Amino acid sequence: MRILVTTDGSERSLCVLPHAARFATATGAELTLVRVLDPRTDAAGEVAPHLEEALERVRARWRDELAGVLAARAISGGVHVAERKWGEDVPATIHRAADELGATLLAMDSRGTGAIQHALFGSVTLGVISKAGLPVMTLGGCPPLPGYDGAYHLLITSDGSADARSVLTGLAGVLAPGGIRVTLLEIAIMKALEPEAEAEARALASLQPLIDRLPPGIEAEAVARVVPPGAGVDAAIAAAARELRADAIASATHGHSARRHLVAGSTALGVVKLAEVPVILVKSHAAG
Repeated sequence: MRILVTTDGSERSLCVLPHAARFATATGAELTLVRVLDPRTDAAGEVAPHLEEALERVRARWRDELAGVLAARAISGGVHVAERKWGEDVPATIHRAADELGATLLAMDSRGTGAIQHALFGSVTLGVISKAGLPVMTLGGCPPLPGYDGAYHLLITSDGSADARSVLTGLAGVLAPGGIRVTLLEIAIMKALEPEAEAEARALASLQPLIDRLPPGIEAEAVARVVPPGAGVDAAIAAAARELRADAIASATHGHSARRHLVAGSTALGVVKLAEVPVILVKSHAAG
């Protein structure tokens, strides 16, 4: 397994790096720190007889800088400079790099400057998710590592829909037996005149079959939290993550258009904004 972490050279874009590194350690994955080079702009300040020579100077400098970032944080991993091709947008360049490097998960900050500015709330992370079959780890802020002991704890959310259940398919390539403990969570919205105990039982009943879909050897449990109609499901998920001491949250983006659903204020986007841990977004698809 390989985790590809993107940076645009800003400190903010590196906030996700220690979280991705911890996930890599838990899953036994290799980590590669990647920066996208745009030949039309990034070599403009280089004085060289030929464009290719100027680009090679930038590549060499960036590779050294990326290696220095990893060394300064005592993170084991490789570095890669992905050159943006003519007519290719940044998400396409990132996905091409992911394909070439055999990545199983992408990690990127939700905001940044330069090539991936305003990522989640702009275009790049949305573009990456909409093009991807890969899960994307992102952060809404710049929180420190949780510092919990024991196995890496991943909280996987479901609302009982087929789209939400497809998150398990998207995560199958990164769930490592022995390294990750999984909690499946459903936030049950109480129906009219429904007792809280019945709402909780309803949610647990819909979660239990999902346990069987997890890879063999994964330690897992199902939990439910009950909220009244009109309550914020995203806030309830973020609160549950704190209570359950989760290292990360995984959620389906819901629907085939990541831009339509994330920008429209979906639960997934709300969780990214509220959570104190990274959120792994999986582009959802109908699943039985």
